[in-house]
Amino acid sequence: MTGLAVAMDLAAVGYFAGFLFLVTRRETVPGGEGGRTVAMILIAVSLALLSVPLWSLP
Repeated sequence: MTGLAVAMDLAAVGYFAGFLFLVTRRETVPGGEGGRTVAMILIAVSLALLSVPLWSLP
């Protein structure tokens, strides 16, 4: 189960990095993509929180 927890944490870090990239780029964001950054951060947080119980399993 530790491998699954590591994979989930790595995916969460990837989503968070994508979120930071989208937030820090200087281009204008079209109106239809406003929820994309929010979705990315919510997915990252949920993956990180879901992996917490897996760390305590043998």
